[in-house]
Amino acid sequence: MQIKFNGKYDKKLFFNAVRLANEPGRTSRMMYILVGMVFGVVTVTTINEIIQTGDLAGSIIEIALILLMGLVLYQAYVPSYLGARKMWTAELEQRIMSGKISKDGITYNFPQGDKSYLWSDFNRLRKTPHLVTLITLGGMLLIFPRYFFKTDADWERFTNLVSTRVISTKRK
Repeated sequence: MQIKFNGKYDKKLFFNAVRLANEPGRTSRMMYILVGMVFGVVTVTTINEIIQTGDLAGSIIEIALILLMGLVLYQAYVPSYLGARKMWTAELEQRIMSGKISKDGITYNFPQGDKSYLWSDFNRLRKTPHLVTLITLGGMLLIFPRYFFKTDADWERFTNLVSTRVISTKRK
């Protein structure tokens, strides 16, 4: 059984794939939501207090807390965007990604030679209905949008195969 794939990335897809691949686990996402809500409340109340009293020095602890929570939220979401910006190149936009997927792994066909990955090379899998991202043990990101596959049946076979073959590490 071989499933062929073929296609090109566009910028929007690539940035979405990097975000998906680096998405925090469920527990972490809940913590970031909580931090974001506290960040918003503390920021609004501190600004109101400073406006009413004019005492910036009296709110130094609140300002430090706002900065700390801002740093936590920044580290959760901004680095994946900056990484995607750094990785996105005109060459990547022009490159046609093609190859085949088998029970043994994934093989890309490049002009300079083929590159193969065994299923055991992957440690992270993220899926949406129209996108699959895989991360290798060495940190390589592989992106498979639905439109890389000719038929819905090929896409279904691919998603079933990665779901059963990739042993994903759990993220909290």
